[in-house]
Amino acid sequence: MIRRIASLTLPTTRRLRITPSSHSRSHSTTSTSKTIDIPSVTLYQYQICPFCNKAKALLSYAGVEYETVEVNPLTKAELKELPGDYRKVPIAKINNEQINGSDEIMQTLLQNKFVTHKLTERWSSSNNKTNIQPTTTTSNTADDRMTMTQFTSTDETNKWTTFANDDLAPIVYPNICRSLSESYAAFGYVDDVQSFSMTQKLLVKNVGALAMYLAASRIKAKRNITDEREALHKALSQWENEGLHGGTQTFSSGLSHPNMGDIAMFGTLVSVQGLEAHVDAVVNRGGGYMDGMSVCTMKLGDDLFCGYDSICLGVICNGGGSSGGSSSGGGSGVMEVD
Repeated sequence: MIRRIASLTLPTTRRLRITPSSHSRSHSTTSTSKTIDIPSVTLYQYQICPFCNKAKALLSYAGVEYETVEVNPLTKAELKELPGDYRKVPIAKINNEQINGSDEIMQTLLQNKFVTHKLTERWSSSNNKTNIQPTTTTSNTADDRMTMTQFTSTDETNKWTTFANDDLAPIVYPNICRSLSESYAAFGYVDDVQSFSMTQKLLVKNVGALAMYLAASRIKAKRNITDEREALHKALSQWENEGLHGGTQTFSSGLSHPNMGDIAMFGTLVSVQGLEAHVDAVVNRGGGYMDGMSVCTMKLGDDLFCGYDSICLGVICNGGGSSGGSSSGGGSGVMEVD
């Protein structure tokens, strides 16, 4: 299924080269007579995949429109039309060039002139600061302005992008698929995938749910997790205490705008929205720091939010929808993710 989304953004050491498409649309800037080609982006995804949601968070934050192709996790038929043997998600076609893996996708986007222009425009807009409370360590002055270096390359940014990949994302799967019933509920999104037949939907929800439950059990054993909720709470507490300084900062950047660490954490946490794990481990956490993070919401589109309007960066506020993965090398079981 291809669904067009109007949207609202992890760098790695590898630099990927993009060949601009001759069919790209153009965006005029007010400060120069030059135009910037708007990238054409199609994302192959599982809706309940944290790595897919990370890429979508970056696209949304940068204001890039994109299309999604929902991949059948059992057959992966939608990926067989692509060249090469890579069969994990996410995969993106950016200006008709195939980019495999969430980190590579995000790095490629951050090298795109339209994306960097939109980000710089966002950071320089005074409208972005009207509803943002200053943190305890910074104020909304010229020193509070985000730069591309601060966005992508600080120690704090690298710490939390790595944490999102290596620590938080692997915990998401066992929490989404803690029981067979929760695993079945997680695959309920396929009911809205118009390109799947009724038989395909039934197979994904039943066979897929069982496979993911077993895969989640293997992840727990590999990571010595005895209580998946406790593990998720521990990860969120570390994010709150170290990244958000006990809730005194809106973002780990310490500024009034998020960095890529915040984006990575946000995209990963989106994966538990609307599921029992979201209520147990996020909504019920409570804490006064939630008020400080109820600003700078990012509206990412109905397909990602499953009917909910917005979700806050930092630990999720009261919202709703999507799911999990492991870090580099992909996932296990029926759902293979980057």
